[in-house]
Amino acid sequence: MNVFIFVVLPYVALAMLLFVTPYRYFSNRLTWSAYSTQFLEQKNLYWGSNPWHYGIIPVLIAHLLSVVAPGPMRAILGNQRALILLEDIGQGLALLALFGCVVLLIRRLRAPILKPVTSAGDLALLALLIFEVATGLYMGIFIRGGPLWYLYTAVLYFHSLLMFNPQIEYVSDFPLVFKLHAAGAFLIVALLPFTKLVHLLYLPIGFLMDPPILYRWRAPKIGKQG
Repeated sequence: MNVFIFVVLPYVALAMLLFVTPYRYFSNRLTWSAYSTQFLEQKNLYWGSNPWHYGIIPVLIAHLLSVVAPGPMRAILGNQRALILLEDIGQGLALLALFGCVVLLIRRLRAPILKPVTSAGDLALLALLIFEVATGLYMGIFIRGGPLWYLYTAVLYFHSLLMFNPQIEYVSDFPLVFKLHAAGAFLIVALLPFTKLVHLLYLPIGFLMDPPILYRWRAPKIGKQG
């Protein structure tokens, strides 16, 4: 199981990301961005999208900073007060992201007007994101000191992956919940090129230069005018 999760899955996910993403980008740009459902339903989208983005983006940045800048992160996390404060902030952000993602999933399931533009992949991706945030939140609450041991174990494992010399001994003895969390992360990366989540890789700067688009609603004719 360790070899499958920490060797096979990450390299399969990386291959999907590197090869499928550009193929989808150059073969059909119309499928690159997500279908906009804001015109169809806005109220629940507001309560789902905003908490999700405001919660998950700082958490992802914190994970990434530990990988690309381990030295400064060691200096910060070496302070016990800073470690406790960052843990508490991280748990709050994870709760915010979890709430937002659950709202988005319920919105997709309960709004009839969204069913024609909702695929099985959309629902599977939302469920997987909820699972990923929930397992991360569980570790934050019940396995204290996570940012610090992540820095001295998982980060070193990620560095070995990038060097194509995976050293799974850094993570092989971790609890099952961590392994499930890692497997979920690799699955999300693997599915990313096939889902609307791929839009996070694209900055729509070019759209700022496009002319405005006029939208008109198509309403049924009530009756003939005399």
